[in-house]
Amino acid sequence: MSFARIPPVRRAACVLGILCAMAQVASGIILLATGDPARNTSTPGDNSGWQYEGQFGGFLGTPVAPLYFLSAKHIGNQGNLVFHGETFTIVDAFLDPSSDLILWKVDHPFTTYAPLFTGGSGNEIGRELCVLGRGTQRGADRVLDDSVRGWDWGPGDGVERWGRNVVVDLPVSGGVPYLHATFDSPGIPDEAHLSVGDSGGGLFVQEDGLWKLAAINYGVDDLYTSPSDAGHFVSAVFDSRGFYNKQDDGTFTPVPDTGVPVPTGFYSTRVAARLDWIKGITGLDPTVLPAESFGTWSHLYFTPAQLADTTVSGPDADPDGDGVSNLLEFAFNLDPTFAGPVGMTAETGLRGLPLVRLETVAAGAQRLTVEFVRRTAGSGAGLTYAVQFATNLAAADWQAGGTQSVTPINARWERVKVTDGVSTGGAARFARVQVTGN
Repeated sequence: MSFARIPPVRRAACVLGILCAMAQVASGIILLATGDPARNTSTPGDNSGWQYEGQFGGFLGTPVAPLYFLSAKHIGNQGNLVFHGETFTIVDAFLDPSSDLILWKVDHPFTTYAPLFTGGSGNEIGRELCVLGRGTQRGADRVLDDSVRGWDWGPGDGVERWGRNVVVDLPVSGGVPYLHATFDSPGIPDEAHLSVGDSGGGLFVQEDGLWKLAAINYGVDDLYTSPSDAGHFVSAVFDSRGFYNKQDDGTFTPVPDTGVPVPTGFYSTRVAARLDWIKGITGLDPTVLPAESFGTWSHLYFTPAQLADTTVSGPDADPDGDGVSNLLEFAFNLDPTFAGPVGMTAETGLRGLPLVRLETVAAGAQRLTVEFVRRTAGSGAGLTYAVQFATNLAAADWQAGGTQSVTPINARWERVKVTDGVSTGGAARFARVQVTGN
């Protein structure tokens, strides 16, 4: 295959799918902090994209419309998509003429699908990302001048993994738009790089408080040990000083030493730049979120067999055993397959169980406040939220009341704070949020 230089970093990029000639085909994510192959192999629990990924042969695909999923063109047709245990048969393909994206049409509709990053609140640069793939484990140390500079690609195991990084820039090569992230040390928690097999996986960033599909994995930086050394390698390297890059014209250029580490990075095809093409195929407006009821939301976490078993997927069930029912997980933007209740963060929270605090309000009065996220009336959730207060649990004298303030987050979510209308005066006072499905 030919290598495409992706400006402005002047490094060759090796694509991560079956066309990569310099590494064996393998079927995720290489982490900076650990080589433990069991790390990050299940949901991160924060609804940052894991729930939207389907198994596409040895790769991944992401549903983006009722009858379409998005993946990388260069990996070819990998067979049907298996999305949370349900098989969707491919019936047609639509290749983007201006990028590595491909839309695959399936035989029956997805119940719900990933929202797309639109750029309506600014571009992706500087935002934390969650990237998913089925690439290799972390391999042997890549050493130069007696210091570990990163890790080679290890064995492929076909396991889906996730990692984090930060978008550093939005390069364009040959008219194709990419999103670029670098493998920095120490980086951020769960700092990650890609390897062969990660092509086609989704990359998600937050826009207006909602994790959205921002890119599809494409390629990584390519290095050589020296101009005369045949030891070409593609590794997850966090400091490439002392190595050489092969340029498009076949020459070798040393990575300059500027006094600071020069990390390699990865490139994913940018979705926001191709929204018109996606809309033209799917017929959907990418700025409009799909309605999300408890039933449609459940398809993002449970298999068909689990959906048929109300003791697992029903509104009162608690399959992860964390003491929070599925209905409450749905109501407060939690993951029903991730064990561990998450509390709401005051003033900025996007998810979590309601936060109840004793706060000082006007004239020094002490009052309970309840803060939580709520699905909007127009989101299709079909939920009713009622904040109630009581002075005596034994008497069960719960009463609705208080003063409410609402902060919009996005079309699907809003942040609510209710201040009790009764001062505690030093006496006991209790609060709760009651959620019911319509």
